[in-house]
Amino acid sequence: MFCAVCVLRSASRVNKAMLPVQGGTRRISFVLLLFCVCCVAGERISAQKCNEYRKVIADKQSVIFLTIDPIEITYDVYNCSNDLQLIVGGVEAKYGEFPHQAMLGFPLEANPRKFDFKCGGSLISEQHVLTAAHCFAHGDPTVVRLGEYDISTLTGDEEQIPIERIRRHPDYPSKQPYNDIALVRLKSPVRLSKYIRPACLWDTEYRNTTKFTATGFGHEEFGGTMSKVLRKVQLAEYPAEDCAEQFRTIRRLRAGLSAGQMCVGSIGDEITDTCQGDSGGPLQTLTYQKSCTYHIVGITSVGGACGTRKSKAIYTKVSHYIDWIEDNVWGPNAL
Repeated sequence: MFCAVCVLRSASRVNKAMLPVQGGTRRISFVLLLFCVCCVAGERISAQKCNEYRKVIADKQSVIFLTIDPIEITYDVYNCSNDLQLIVGGVEAKYGEFPHQAMLGFPLEANPRKFDFKCGGSLISEQHVLTAAHCFAHGDPTVVRLGEYDISTLTGDEEQIPIERIRRHPDYPSKQPYNDIALVRLKSPVRLSKYIRPACLWDTEYRNTTKFTATGFGHEEFGGTMSKVLRKVQLAEYPAEDCAEQFRTIRRLRAGLSAGQMCVGSIGDEITDTCQGDSGGPLQTLTYQKSCTYHIVGITSVGGACGTRKSKAIYTKVSHYIDWIEDNVWGPNAL
């Protein structure tokens, strides 16, 4: 159910209104301001939180019109760094463009105080990161880094927070890539800012686009080195049968794609794809240009040899698991 409440705050514009002042008169203009508040009955908790997080980067500014009875009007000014151009081919992201991007740090055997950031994730609340369950196949990470853009440079916008708990989907089979989804709870809530802010969650099976953006610090080519700077790439969704055909020789996928998986790959003949090190990272779409708000549509899960023409990969479909996510982040079974 949708509703809208609108309030008229002043008279329509008058070009010749005159106000008496000492020594003469002053010409005053009046402005028609229509304020509408929209509401949706029965919203999911994830949608409510999405609207809350969208306001994090809004600066409050006020104006006062020179009227006989002045009214102070406060409005939001959004300051963000999005890039709406279509991306074909992996390129460096802009600083602050993906404030929900997370890196999962695994302690090094030789020095547990240092970390190998082998998986990605998405901040979806002040204290939870969404990622892939297969990231924990060979050990658990102990920290999450947020606000990172260039791992070779410290800017002061980064935060590294210890991990308190990890919860894999209960139906995740370790030897097969189904139900490949997990949640990480941080030891303490993160301080939200322009550079660290939760993303929203796509909560319906209907998708109004077939092109999405994947991000990560993964290898720029198969067998190559990890990227030092956060990168982004535009990918397209394909029929599930396309991935079933591509991965038909892999025993772990002998059952084909499940309802909780998406087939996503390069656009046309372009060499674009996610790669090693991108696992668990977000597949997203920009939904609110003004506030630079992204909705997470998928989680990087299974791929073949990246950096090849017409390559495709399998992503965990977030909308299929929205009930499980909400229950384990904001519900009775919250992690």
